[in-house]
Amino acid sequence: MSSQVNDDTKIRRVPTNEELKEFEFIQVLNEDPRTKTANILGKLKSSSEEPKDAILLLEKSHFGNQELPILSKERILQWIATDNNDIYHWYNGLLTKDEKFPDFKVTLIWPATETHIRKYSFQPRFLIRETPHIYETIVKPYIESIPPNRIQWVYNILSKKSESERILLEVEEESTGFILLPDMKWDTVTLENLYLIAIVHRRDIRCIRDLNDSHLPLLKNLRRQILQFVPQKYSGIRSDELRLFVHHLPSYYHFHVHVTHLRNDTIAGGIAIAKAYLLDDIIENLEKFAQDYYKKVTLTYILGENDPLFPQMNDIGARVTVDV
Repeated sequence: MSSQVNDDTKIRRVPTNEELKEFEFIQVLNEDPRTKTANILGKLKSSSEEPKDAILLLEKSHFGNQELPILSKERILQWIATDNNDIYHWYNGLLTKDEKFPDFKVTLIWPATETHIRKYSFQPRFLIRETPHIYETIVKPYIESIPPNRIQWVYNILSKKSESERILLEVEEESTGFILLPDMKWDTVTLENLYLIAIVHRRDIRCIRDLNDSHLPLLKNLRRQILQFVPQKYSGIRSDELRLFVHHLPSYYHFHVHVTHLRNDTIAGGIAIAKAYLLDDIIENLEKFAQDYYKKVTLTYILGENDPLFPQMNDIGARVTVDV
């Protein structure tokens, strides 16, 4: 038992550049021209181990404010003419290499599990109506069956074993405290694409269904601290330009709040109706309508065909139909 615990809590080794160059392509799992992203499955090995499944989440970088003034003189290496018509001229371009202006961002998941592969693969999506009964009999048992080590990376952040240098704000109080840090989807430069995550310290809230009026001090503290801190940290951003929301179903079952700039509307599914629930609305529902509002209400959300919950949801007829 002890060896298993040690294995679950250790910080995994970072692959070297040489190992990354040996990434063996298998297939494209998904791609989105709108967000200029692609998810690629392959194999990656270290010097002493057999190759293991790995996923690369690729995203082309946005032109930053510091880059645009020098774009034509310093950054563009070659203009490749493709066509013209009257005053309009079309080109492709090649950029010089400069570490200050990376061409793309990558998230590596290694070793990747079948769960990761399903999650990041293209899949048909459906609207689901989750009644309180469906939550209690299907969703909640599924959440409780997830091994704790699935979110070990969250506990590593909270204990400052990982990513401590990225923490922007910490409120240490146990019941209302949290850590605020940039989401990996944000380049930390382009303010219009600001994306932060607030992860609460307490471990007894897994999703929006667990919330009741006793959690109002936590929710209000999150709101107040974030709306005060972010405009002070990032000059030019106002509190009324920030969107604070919670996902249901969340991507991991430890309560956290997403913080984005209003102009950041290209998060794939992240701010969509039937996915995102505004923190202000959550507070009002608990405060004015029912102290256990989220235990009583039916929640409608998007569920992918590859999600582990989908077969059961499909079997019981939870998908939205003309009769519902």
